Amino acid sequence: MANHSVLDNSLRNKLTQLEYKDLSGKEKEIKEIYKETMGKEPPNFEIYSSTDMKIGKKSGFDGAAIHFYDKKHHINEIYYIFRGTEPSKDFGDVVYDALGIGAGKSNKQINDALEMYNEVEKKVEGSDIEIKRYGDGHSLGGHLIVTLGLLTKNFVNIRGLNDAPVNVKQLKDLDKDFLEYINRKRGASRHLSSNDLISLANTYYEKEVKGISHTWVKGEPMHAQSFPNSWYAGNKVTMLGDLDTEEMINIGKYPFQKEAKWNPVYMIDQFRYNLGVKTTLGGLGFVNDHVKQETLLNLPETRDQYLESVKRYPFLHFGEIKAGIGVGAAAMVNTFTSPGATFQLIKGISQSKQAKLHGINYVVKYTEANAMKTYYQVFDSGSQEEILLDYEQMKKFVYYCANAIKDKEANLNALKQYLHSEINEVFEAKKKKLKMKISREEASPQSFMEKADKDGATLAWFGQKRVAEKVTFDKTFDPLDDSVFTPIEEIISSIQEEVTYYQKFLEAFFQNFEKMMEADESVASDIKSMKEVVGGI
Repeated sequence: MANHSVLDNSLRNKLTQLEYKDLSGKEKEIKEIYKETMGKEPPNFEIYSSTDMKIGKKSGFDGAAIHFYDKKHHINEIYYIFRGTEPSKDFGDVVYDALGIGAGKSNKQINDALEMYNEVEKKVEGSDIEIKRYGDGHSLGGHLIVTLGLLTKNFVNIRGLNDAPVNVKQLKDLDKDFLEYINRKRGASRHLSSNDLISLANTYYEKEVKGISHTWVKGEPMHAQSFPNSWYAGNKVTMLGDLDTEEMINIGKYPFQKEAKWNPVYMIDQFRYNLGVKTTLGGLGFVNDHVKQETLLNLPETRDQYLESVKRYPFLHFGEIKAGIGVGAAAMVNTFTSPGATFQLIKGISQSKQAKLHGINYVVKYTEANAMKTYYQVFDSGSQEEILLDYEQMKKFVYYCANAIKDKEANLNALKQYLHSEINEVFEAKKKKLKMKISREEASPQSFMEKADKDGATLAWFGQKRVAEKVTFDKTFDPLDDSVFTPIEEIISSIQEEVTYYQKFLEAFFQNFEKMMEADESVASDIKSMKEVVGGI
C-alpha cells in the first residue's frame, strides 16, 4: 500500500483553484500541474464532473472527483473537490448560502453533493485495493465537503479552504443516526440550543473530526463569522498570510459584550442586536417555507415579473411579504439605532479591502510562499466554543510547567533537609556552646560575681557583700517545642500540594493532548518524545 497520498496539500490547492474552470476535460492541465510540482508523471486517473453527470444545475452545486488508480503500486485514491460561491455566475450559490448555511432550511446543494458522491462510488467500486477518499472545498465548497464527510463517515482527510461552517441543524435533519443519538442523550426535544447541538456533534462525530482540517488566510471574512448552529468541525487549522492582519468583524457576535455585563445601555443593545440576527435568519427560513426554490433561483432573470406579481396579487404573496418586512425591519432598526450595529458597519467599511483575501488564489499564493502557522482546534465543553491552540506555545508551556515542578521539588527537598537535620544541628551547637560557658562560670564563681557587678547586680545581705564560693547551674535542656517546626511543615505541605497539582495537570494534559493529536503521526511522535524528556526532569 502506498505510504503517502498521491497529492500533497499544494497540489490539492491548485486543483481546487482549477475546479473554478471546471475540471471536466482538464486531464492535460492536471498532468502538467502534477509533473511541475512532483517532477514525474502522475498515476493513471479519471475525472468525474457534476457538469457531465448533470447534477446541480438547479441548486447551483459544482463539484468534481479525480480517481487515481494503479494496481501495481497499490494506489486507489479519490479526491472530491467542491467549488465555492460564484454569485456572478450562479445565483443558486447565494440562495444556498443564505437558506442552507445561514438558516439551515435548505439541503438542496448537499443533497446534490451526496448524489454525485454515490454516482462516483458506483463507478469505482469492485477494486480489491481499499479506496482512500480525500476532500477539498473552498468557501461554500468547504461547507459541502465537510458536511459530506461527516455524513458518509469514510474520508481519510478533508480540508476546508477559507470555508463556510457546517450547520448542525442540517446534520440533524440529514443524518438519522445522529438524530437518534441526540434523542438517546437528550430526549426527543426540538428545542436544543445551538451550543447543545454542537457539543453533541463533537462527541458523536469524534472519529470523523480527527481527519478534518481548515486552511484560512488571516483576516479573510468567512471564518470570522459565527451564527447559531454554525460549526467548524475539525482538529487542525493552518493560518496563511500575514499573521498580524486584523481579524474581520464577526457580524453574528455583539461587539460590546464586555461592556454589556455591567452597562444596562449595552445590555439592552446586545439583546436587540442578537434578536436582529435571529430575526434575519428566521426570516430567511420563513422565506424558504413560503417561496418556491425555483422562484428564488430564477430571481435574477425574473425579478421584474415577480415584483409585478407581488404588487397585483399581494394576498398570494402574504408569507413572502411578512418575511421580507421582518428581515428588512430588523436590518433597518439595528443599523440605525444600535450602537453595536453602527460599530460593525463602520468597522466593516474600514476592513472592506480584506474581503479579497477570501479568494482561492490567496490560499494558493500563501501556501506556495510557505507563509503559514498551524494551530490545533479543541472544543472546550466549559465555554462551548472551539479554541485554537498554538502547538509551539503549548510545548513551551509544558516545559515551563516541568521546570516549575523541578524547582519546587528542589525547594521542597531543601526544606525537608532543614526540618530534619539543620534545625537540630543548630540547636545542638547552641546547647554545646551554652554548656561550655556554664562550665566556665562554675569553675570560677568570682568571675561570675564580677560579671554580675558589671551588669549592675550586687548581692547584698544586711549591707554586706557576700562572696560566692560555689555556683551550681541546672544543665538540663528541654527538647525543641513543636511550634518551632509547625511553620516549616506548613510551607512544605503547601509546596507539596503545588507539586502534586502540577504533576497531575501535566499527566492529564498529555492524556488529552495525545488523544487530540493521534491523527497527526508526526505530532504524536513529537509528543511522545516530549513526554519522555519531561518525565525525566
